[in-house]
Amino acid sequence: MGQSSSDEWPTRVKRIIVDVLDLGIDPGELADDLSLYSSVLKMDSMTLLHLLVTFEGEFGFEIDDEDVMNANLDTVGSLVGLVADVARRSRSAVAAGGPANDGLGG
Repeated sequence: MGQSSSDEWPTRVKRIIVDVLDLGIDPGELADDLSLYSSVLKMDSMTLLHLLVTFEGEFGFEIDDEDVMNANLDTVGSLVGLVADVARRSRSAVAAGGPANDGLGG
């Protein structure tokens, strides 16, 4: 009931992108292959940080700096993939009795 299926992540992440960047478009209009640095999104490092903090607060897990650095974030789809992957690992850690974020080596 409280868990999200993997097909919900793109919608949820895109909705946050639209809201945080105040794009005034439907989240469905953000193509997975749209560059984060396109004229539509105008992403920079501070905007990306704002998005990541928003994802953490909205979804209740921590996104490690190492995850971000290894993710090769260049498109909307890559950002969705990062969030979905961290969420999956976070749920697995909780289900195994560990902390919400396994810390990638802890």
